Amino acid sequence: MEAAAELEAIRKLLETYLAAWRRHDMQAWGALFTDDADFVTHAGLWWRSNAENVAGHESVPASVIEQKVSYELQVSSIRLLADGIALVHAHWYWPGFMPPTGGPAADAGGIITMVLVRRDGRWAIRASHNTKILAARDERFSRDK
Repeated sequence: MEAAAELEAIRKLLETYLAAWRRHDMQAWGALFTDDADFVTHAGLWWRSNAENVAGHESVPASVIEQKVSYELQVSSIRLLADGIALVHAHWYWPGFMPPTGGPAADAGGIITMVLVRRDGRWAIRASHNTKILAARDERFSRDK
């Protein structure tokens, strides 16, 4: 597959990722990961299988689920590292996020680093690490340098 087609397939996967996340359709979202996926949450939890990943994300409070429609994801960089391996960096932004534990609404944001692999002709997320950033809209982090 040509590089342009590979990049387009990865972008489509990330569009599906965002749509499923916003709907809180964790089964569809989880289908974008490999069965042996690793996921490190912004809080530092390390889920070592896709089953753990999906279960952990399904169990969020209803107040968080209701807010998912405002979640934004901007792909900052996609790099093809080798045949069938890609590195993705994306920035997420969640305006006016209300913590489930209470407190005032505040803009939240972070960076997600993903390793994608092509298996059986399709791209899937093999590993993902989510990190919060202090300034949700800090322009220093918005472009690949």
